[in-house]
Amino acid sequence: MSQKIHAKLNKHVAWLDVILLLLLTVYIVSGINLIPFHGDESAFIFMSEDYDKIVKQGEFRDVLFNSKGVSKQYIRLSTGSILPFSIGFARDITNTQGPIQKWLWGASWEENIRQGNMPNPRLLLLARTCSAFMGALSILLFFMTAYQFFSSRSAAWLATLALATQGDILVNFRRAMQEGAKFLFLILTLYIASHILKDFQGMKSRRYPYVLLGVASGLTLAAKQDTAPMLIAIYLALALIPIWKKETARIILINILYLGGATSLAYACFLAFMPVFWGWWESVLVLVGFVTILFQGPIWKIDRAAKALAVAGCVLIIGMTIVTPTLWLRFPTPVTSMIETRKVLMGAQAGHYDNKNFGAIKDKMIFLLETTLSSNVMYMEAASFDVPVVHEQIAVYEDSFLSGRTGSLLADGFIAILAIIGGWSLLRYFSEESLLIYSLLITSAVLLVALDPLPWQRYFLIIQIPYALIAGAGANQIWIWGKKFNQEPSKMKN
Repeated sequence: MSQKIHAKLNKHVAWLDVILLLLLTVYIVSGINLIPFHGDESAFIFMSEDYDKIVKQGEFRDVLFNSKGVSKQYIRLSTGSILPFSIGFARDITNTQGPIQKWLWGASWEENIRQGNMPNPRLLLLARTCSAFMGALSILLFFMTAYQFFSSRSAAWLATLALATQGDILVNFRRAMQEGAKFLFLILTLYIASHILKDFQGMKSRRYPYVLLGVASGLTLAAKQDTAPMLIAIYLALALIPIWKKETARIILINILYLGGATSLAYACFLAFMPVFWGWWESVLVLVGFVTILFQGPIWKIDRAAKALAVAGCVLIIGMTIVTPTLWLRFPTPVTSMIETRKVLMGAQAGHYDNKNFGAIKDKMIFLLETTLSSNVMYMEAASFDVPVVHEQIAVYEDSFLSGRTGSLLADGFIAILAIIGGWSLLRYFSEESLLIYSLLITSAVLLVALDPLPWQRYFLIIQIPYALIAGAGANQIWIWGKKFNQEPSKMKN
């Protein structure tokens, strides 16, 4: 009887989770009309024309990489493709038309408005809906990930609310910018990694979670390349966990082979989902060949099909090399071209926006700490947006209950206290989850501080993911203390 009651309670609680997550989705999407405009929103709508060129006009050659540089190429190389193509698809199915112009950052607000560089309201709303919907899905996945980590609803909900109500997270989800897409696929990658952790605990070494890990990682990079620090943190933790657990050499080797396969698959998927790099189709097939070989290695002796698949992988690699002998020389070009483009853009932005002093490690660490602990929102990075109309938009937005936590010392302090408790509990009861969460925090923080030259809050937002998980661990620890406190008086009575 007690088991039936317990099962019914779990069912009701699960339905309550679904309802609350749906309400949270509605909350995230509902704020898109109030968000202050950002010039980069025009850029992503502008880039959505690539969808028209490929899907409607069949002129995919117009979007391909050109070593001499062509119109829009620097934007294609410095941004992801997921959001622009989502916007293009949404424009297509809704038949939303309108002039599409790129915001000119060198011009004033008034000049941009005169030139018609502000998207029309319907087009802007549609583009923002694409980002906000993907951001809302990422929050749903984050709840599932936190629950997978802690097996505690209190921890999962606290972590989810800490992330979903953070002011700058909400602002960037709701704008027609890349944060919705990049958080969606980054958290999907983390969710898959949490299942691999469970396999470690169950002494399993299944291949398909690593395949999913590689695909999700590739989509994450195609959404925005600045997710690389956290992807490195995830892969590093997965590589170290079997070593930390002192597993057998065979399990450690299998894990390394599978992670190698996942890494190759991630790069292949990245190239495949970035139309600017479709000229590297032979490289994609070569990577698929390597993936096939790496995933067959551990079962070479016990599965006949594994040998055939490994041979097929070798044939694919050799075949593509014969078709295009120069592909090995061109192999690193996508990465090197993106790095060079990013350096040029970052250098120009740092000089243009007077961020030349943001070079000292100390200043970067202080900025990262402030960005992590505070829910204050950086609505604008350029002086051209420091105009009365934008200040009015900010005031209206922050007066709305839809703005979430925006500079609330009480809420920020509460989450910080939970994070301190959570950080302590993760260290005291160190586990596979602890190693992964601390890798997310420390590895990502080090790489962000080392590589990011601009004090722009949205570039550091991914650090909110491990911070929210650590706060969730703190809520879980308080829940455990509460249960023990309630059990002790009952024992004394007995």
